[in-house]
Amino acid sequence: MIFDSRYFWVLFTEKDVQVVGKLRSIYDKSKHRRVSSITVYEIYKLSLDKEGKDVADIRTTSIKSEFKIIDVDSDIAEEAARIANKSRKPMADCLILGTARKFSDACVTDDPHFDEVKRVWI
Repeated sequence: MIFDSRYFWVLFTEKDVQVVGKLRSIYDKSKHRRVSSITVYEIYKLSLDKEGKDVADIRTTSIKSEFKIIDVDSDIAEEAARIANKSRKPMADCLILGTARKFSDACVTDDPHFDEVKRVWI
């Protein structure tokens, strides 16, 4: 599965232990835990803006140690451009969707933009 930025943001900021437990359950059940390098950017940037460099470093180090990071290559970039051309979704979403398509993976998210691939709702 491809884990979207929104999965991590909820995981890192949610106070409700039941919600965090549900997210951990999705993680535990997934065979392939993949994350686009775009997600690493988004989580680092959001964390840096809201909570500072130390928190941003801790969060992205955690992601990098528990997930396979998928860099954007030319195949993903081209697929993302096709998605963007057809749908006018934000670039980051298109790149993450392109990553999910490349691996024929579902995407773990609560983002309604992610209608191009199978979703696992958080």
